[in-house]
Amino acid sequence: MKLTVLGKYGPFPAPGGACSGYLLECGRSRLLLDLGSGTLSRLLQFVPTLQIDAILLSHLHSDHMGDLLILRYALQQYKARGQDVPMPLAVIAPDVPEEEYRLLTGSGVYDITIARDKLRARIGDVAITLHRMTHPVPTYGFSIEHGGRRMFYTGDTGWRDDLPSLCAGADLLLADACFAEADRPGGSGSVAAHLTAAEAGRIAREAGVKKLVCTHLWGGGCNEAQMLEEARAQFPDAVVAEEMQSYLI
Repeated sequence: MKLTVLGKYGPFPAPGGACSGYLLECGRSRLLLDLGSGTLSRLLQFVPTLQIDAILLSHLHSDHMGDLLILRYALQQYKARGQDVPMPLAVIAPDVPEEEYRLLTGSGVYDITIARDKLRARIGDVAITLHRMTHPVPTYGFSIEHGGRRMFYTGDTGWRDDLPSLCAGADLLLADACFAEADRPGGSGSVAAHLTAAEAGRIAREAGVKKLVCTHLWGGGCNEAQMLEEARAQFPDAVVAEEMQSYLI
């Protein structure tokens, strides 16, 4: 499996950056994990034909699904010009907030499976299991297995005591690490809608994963060196995601 970071910021991009979106290549299958603002143009650099097998949306906040509203135009217009594109394109996503869900379903471009906790799905020879996370709207993490390898994507989530067990033994953990500990909204010890870099590191350590990639950094500016230091204090094999960089799983 190969994971390519199309965008790593939230809830808005840093200058020149893009919001959350990841291309996962598993043999002949191509999956997208979210497709936030700014990620479609980057996807086209890797997959100009838009031959994508499925999109997994962790939740329907715009920094994770905004470019699906633009992707629908591309699919419609390529198809109208005779190009072979996947349409309707398979999408797994929550059905709330209702307004955003209606925007996705109204075009007829997407074939949506409604996300639910412990849902299991197969895309080709890729096995996917959904896990409900903790966030202001229904949000899901994804455990993805292919060829004896496994990755776990947390999507957006605050701390959950079950996260280490859900991620246990993963070859790669792609984790929400929106804040340094000092920047946690509400201060130390508060319950937040996102993980800190230190919490992501703690999850990786307790889960015994092989590699941690910290993502969903605050677009307003953050000290990446400090975040990496906090994550590595808990889990030495941690990195901060780099946009347009690929990671082998």
